[in-house]
Amino acid sequence: MTKVVVLVLSDPEDKRKVITGLKFAKMAKESGELEDVKLIISAQAVGIFKDSSYREVIEEVKASVNAMACKMNVDAIGIAKDVESYGIPIAPVGKELIKLIKEGYEVVSF
Repeated sequence: MTKVVVLVLSDPEDKRKVITGLKFAKMAKESGELEDVKLIISAQAVGIFKDSSYREVIEEVKASVNAMACKMNVDAIGIAKDVESYGIPIAPVGKELIKLIKEGYEVVSF
C-alpha cells in the first residue's frame, strides 16, 4: 500500500489552498485506502498557528493525522508557544522528510 506525507507550505493568506491541504490529509488518512498519512506544516504555512480562524480545522485534522511543524520556520517567526498550544510537535522537518522519502512515502504538497 501507498504511504503519503502531505506537505503544506502555502501562505496562510491563501486560505483555500491551506485548508485543502489540511483536509486532504485528514480525508486520505480516514479513507483507509493508504497505508499511512503524515502531515508536515512548513515554510509560510506555519503562520496558520497565529491565525485563530484556522483553529477549528487544525484541531479536526490533528485528531486523525500525525502532524508536525517545521522548527526552523516556527523559530523564524517566534511562534513556538502558539504551535505548542495546539499540541503539534515542532521538529526539524527537513531530516524527517528525507527519512520519510527513504521509507517510501510519496510527497503531496499544497
